[in-house]
Amino acid sequence: MRALANGDLLMAGQWLLQLAQTAPDHPEVLRWRGARHLATGEWADAAACLSRSAALRPDDFAVLVPLAQAQEQSGDHDAALHTVQTALRCARSAQEWLALSIECDRQGHTELALQAVNQALASDPTAPLPLLQRARCQQALGLAEGAAADCRSLIAAHQLEARAWFTLLDLKTVGLQDGELAQLQQAASSPRSSSTERQLLDFALGKALEDAAQFEPALAALRRANDAAQALHPWDAAAFARQVQGIRQAFENGPRNRARDQGSEVIFLVGLPRSGTTLVEQVLASHSRVEGASELPYLNMVVEEESRRRGQAFPLWVAAASADDWTRLGQRYLGWTARWRQQRPVATDKLPENWLLAGAALAMLPQARVIDCRRDALETCWSCYKQLFGPQRVGFTYGFETLAAYWQAYDGLCRFWAQRHRQRFHVQAYEALVAEPETQIRALLAFCGLPFEPACLHFHTAQRAIRTPSALQVRQPLKRMSTPAAGYGALLDPLRSLLPGPGPPAAADSQAA
Repeated sequence: MRALANGDLLMAGQWLLQLAQTAPDHPEVLRWRGARHLATGEWADAAACLSRSAALRPDDFAVLVPLAQAQEQSGDHDAALHTVQTALRCARSAQEWLALSIECDRQGHTELALQAVNQALASDPTAPLPLLQRARCQQALGLAEGAAADCRSLIAAHQLEARAWFTLLDLKTVGLQDGELAQLQQAASSPRSSSTERQLLDFALGKALEDAAQFEPALAALRRANDAAQALHPWDAAAFARQVQGIRQAFENGPRNRARDQGSEVIFLVGLPRSGTTLVEQVLASHSRVEGASELPYLNMVVEEESRRRGQAFPLWVAAASADDWTRLGQRYLGWTARWRQQRPVATDKLPENWLLAGAALAMLPQARVIDCRRDALETCWSCYKQLFGPQRVGFTYGFETLAAYWQAYDGLCRFWAQRHRQRFHVQAYEALVAEPETQIRALLAFCGLPFEPACLHFHTAQRAIRTPSALQVRQPLKRMSTPAAGYGALLDPLRSLLPGPGPPAAADSQAA
């Protein structure tokens, strides 16, 4: 236990090996063996050990949460849901309720996550971490006022203040109250804030100042925030361009084979962050036949798993993949994502960066559909620049040059996919959807092979959890097209000069169904 706590996996492994020989069925030995497998990403082995431990200690909360994590990571979603439901009955302390809420949230069970964190707050309604977690759950469920109230409680108590300000402004649909902008400015200028706190406060301040039409100070605050983020998460544009070129070359003359017909139950939504993927998913998820599964990691996991099996990085093995290989990979993806098609026959997968893997997706799932969600390049890149995303995911968003480089790479490869897969790759322009919603939604549904349903026109009323920065925005009716970058005028010329001007979406001729 001490070795694991200190991160010494080698020593922990030696002790556990000895214990496994002398007490192989002891529940505590099984629990720590499972913990070690979890730490090294051996999900199936972790689930096996922890399941045996849970059978001996069925009410042990310390076993149930890691077991649920291992089951979910290994693709056994039904078992993971059963385990978290069991843990809901076994949690006793506020700390346990909070841990369970975080795991439920991670697995996408947002209602259960909210239920658990409310239990954590029952004993201490002002506890800062549970309040922040509840705000996150409420944001995902569309409960904007409740999320804002929790953020304001933390700010008033000077608890997790930077994170609370950031979360409050990240709601995007809740305006600041009188005096709050001055309060935020004071917090952002405090010398007592850590570098991480200043970064969060500057992102929040940039949003607040933009809302107040104070564009020059807004840009200054956002530049400080992004410069700090870029220093922590550098991004190599040249290496990325080589990666994209390698993918294109691998698929230019192939792949020579593809899977047998499968995948009609999957719709991939790709594009840049903040380009309208959440909006398009909300429209589709309002259909009686479609489940909105949000951002799923499984396409990349399938590709990485195959790369490890072959001992060769993607896309180097593409030319050697047989039809049976692609079929197997498609079945692997369908198995991992089956949970989202239990209630409705079709599910979306809206991880934006899957544009890189669209060729592989259509090789393993030839009947799937890919929707390229596009928005004006300047508005998209500017919206990305204003948003702090999760770590290790979008390092390109922290600089004008890297944003432009990423956009150009995305634009080029998606034009290539659109030309190669005219019947399966559809370009959906955000501007067209806002200007002509019924016409565009009818065409979108037709491309997806779905009959028109009026509910899709009223997508903002759909009740579902949404775990992206647009969670509250897509719960509102479509309004006149928002162009926040226009307010900055010449201040954004350095970014504007790196991007193409406004025009029709790329490969518009690919929209045939």
